Amino acid sequence: MDYMKKWLDRMGEIFLIDIGIGQNHSVIDFGCGNGNYTIPAAKVVGAGGRVYAIDKNKESLDKLMQRSEKIGLKNIKRIDVSEGIKVSLQEESVDVVLLYDVIHLVGNRRKLLTEMHQVLKTNALISVYPKHHQEYMNMELDDVKEEIKSAGFVFERMLYKTLMHDDYLEQGYVLNFRKQ
Repeated sequence: MDYMKKWLDRMGEIFLIDIGIGQNHSVIDFGCGNGNYTIPAAKVVGAGGRVYAIDKNKESLDKLMQRSEKIGLKNIKRIDVSEGIKVSLQEESVDVVLLYDVIHLVGNRRKLLTEMHQVLKTNALISVYPKHHQEYMNMELDDVKEEIKSAGFVFERMLYKTLMHDDYLEQGYVLNFRKQ
């Protein structure tokens, strides 16, 4: 079965609507890779919304932009970053941040969370899929929640969902927070 096709055709959109993304939202997909969440998010937010695809891997961003052009998505803005975390977006301009399967790769998570806090609007959503929290971060889910809360976010809910990881579907916990 082609899980990626199933995900990109509709399953990814349903997932993102369930976690809180809506029409006309502005979304950051931090560590977006090839766009497994970026593309469905762009479909959900529609022409009036914007998805910022942020990654340090130029080849992944190239592939994402080719995929999005092929299907006619014009609301994805590519943002190349180096090893730093600085995101050059206006303060309080973003409705949703996705941190899916990426926080274990960030050396300075506090700096990342501070940066995301600055660009998020008040009461905006930050959604985290801490896939490798135990393996690479040596943390339990409650520890991950506390770390994010300590950066000025309020825990909203935990969802057990089917997600896309690499090129296959898996079950996992998604943690949703709101900016105070």
